[in-house]
Amino acid sequence: MQPDQDPSLAGEGLALPAAGPEAELAHEPQGSGPADTARDGDDSLARAWDEVLEELRKLLNRQQMETWFRTALLRSAGPEGVVLVVQNSFTSNWLRSAPYITALETAVRNVFGAAWPVQIVVDAELVVRARNLAPSNPGAPTVPAAAPRANPAPAPSLPATPRPAREGRAPTEAGLLWSSDVALNPHYRFDNFVVGPCNRFAYAAAVGVSESPGRSYNPFFLHGSVGLGKTHLLQSLCYSLLERDPETRILYLSCETFINHFISALENGDLQKFRNKYRNVDVLVVDDIHLLANKERTQEEFFHTFNTLYNASKQIVLSSDSPPKEIPTLQDRLVSRFKWGLVTEIEKPCYETRMAILKRKSRERGKEIPDSVAQLVAEHVDSNIRELEGAVNRLLGYASLNGLDVTPDLARHVLRDVFLSPKGQPSMDDILRLVTSHFQIKVTELQSRRRTKAIAHPRQIAMFLARSITRHSLEEIGGFFGGRDHTTVLYAVEQIEKQMKSDDRFRAMIQGLLGQLQR
Repeated sequence: MQPDQDPSLAGEGLALPAAGPEAELAHEPQGSGPADTARDGDDSLARAWDEVLEELRKLLNRQQMETWFRTALLRSAGPEGVVLVVQNSFTSNWLRSAPYITALETAVRNVFGAAWPVQIVVDAELVVRARNLAPSNPGAPTVPAAAPRANPAPAPSLPATPRPAREGRAPTEAGLLWSSDVALNPHYRFDNFVVGPCNRFAYAAAVGVSESPGRSYNPFFLHGSVGLGKTHLLQSLCYSLLERDPETRILYLSCETFINHFISALENGDLQKFRNKYRNVDVLVVDDIHLLANKERTQEEFFHTFNTLYNASKQIVLSSDSPPKEIPTLQDRLVSRFKWGLVTEIEKPCYETRMAILKRKSRERGKEIPDSVAQLVAEHVDSNIRELEGAVNRLLGYASLNGLDVTPDLARHVLRDVFLSPKGQPSMDDILRLVTSHFQIKVTELQSRRRTKAIAHPRQIAMFLARSITRHSLEEIGGFFGGRDHTTVLYAVEQIEKQMKSDDRFRAMIQGLLGQLQR
């Protein structure tokens, strides 16, 4: 199916092509071919690929080239076919659609003088030298080469060299985020982000924002649980923007920093300085925007900052654990504005994606784990990417220190605590998950100001459970439920205890919930 919209095109919307058969994408064609066929590593193949890229530049624009061909590699070329390898099925699906497949066939015909068929295959662990696909431009930054190592050292950051002011801007340093308190991780790039069904749309959206900041996807609101790759995508976006234009002024910070800066500005009477800092940027990236909940004065200031940047066509990028409408006590006008652009969720990785992540992380550590071990770990660790990475580090570290082979039995021994999933002290998350599941309501409803019986009664039960089996104080428990004070929690506990004494069925239900939490 032909894609309706291409995220590499500025301001043209976003849609995904239909996924092709995974088996077809995962394996390259077998067989050797004629003697004049070029293969991996040949100088003639590298020269041929450069010539194909030159032809493609005549047919496609710079953004399309940067988005889809920057990390592609020509694996073989001959009368039996030209094989192009890419890192993920997402890229493969786009290149199989018009206008890319047509442009590839034309470029191949012009370079090789024959209409050789073009095949596109996927290698999820492809590590190639990144290329600057734009026409020769002395002022454009180059991307450092990427080579596999047993113990990879931190990748070099963009060069920090002074440059003159532009359009009245103060002199800055290339490759540094302007006035930010968050440092970029050099390993967080689009090239090494594992794309799967759970994150394909979020990945495409981030690429689209990096190609045309301040246009269609503004604001870009990315939400999802912890450890799913939100930070990886945000930092990849920033790196991509800086590679395309090193003079881009990006302010990247946590919402907590924004709140603290605002409070400090109020105390010191420096509101104008605060506003100049936050409103005189090209791109504003704020992580954990849900921390604005219950902070009405700070929400007011962020509202005006948002309007100033949006009206100036500056890109706004926000991340959160929840979608805008589910952030407690967030002003309706902010919720509305957050939904103006593109709101997308990054979900828990599916089994296939977890497998690919495990293989990638182990290869980065210098020793790829066998498929049987990856399958075993992927079946048991399904919560987030950080836990997958932690499992890989523990397993390879133990095997290396003891001189052992990585086998399923070793994985069961080293990760036995993960596989058995022992329960410790129940947490507030456990309580919220149990109560919302039992009463078929949302966490955000428990944390809201709604007082209907369908919400208030489960909220009181959750407060009672928290008081009974956790060590949280009344004030702390109230904080988990929309910032309620300790008297509200105490009243809820008294009401539940009173009902338990007068209603045997209710008491049995509460005891059942306590039993589930204490297993």
